[in-house]
Amino acid sequence: MPLTIAYTNAANSAGRRYPDGQSLMRKKTLRQTARQFKVGSQVLMDFKPATVIAYNIAEFGRWISTSHPILVRLQTGELLYCRLADLQIAENPGMQAH
Repeated sequence: MPLTIAYTNAANSAGRRYPDGQSLMRKKTLRQTARQFKVGSQVLMDFKPATVIAYNIAEFGRWISTSHPILVRLQTGELLYCRLADLQIAENPGMQAH
């Protein structure tokens, strides 16, 4: 639900406009992301333990939502935007990477 509200607010801030292909792809990517990775869930980012802390809804810049839809915090405290291909659900949240 918060993801839908954030996307709707961002999309409607520029006034009424019809969705283009890129907007539709962004919305589809964010829906898929929200289904797979819930905020607060434990994941492995390139085999390193991390926690999902937010969804990326950026439409422009270096880290746009269609390529890097998730923001994670590694156990070291480092924040990273990442691709879906970089993540795996941690089967045992307390596990340590080797």
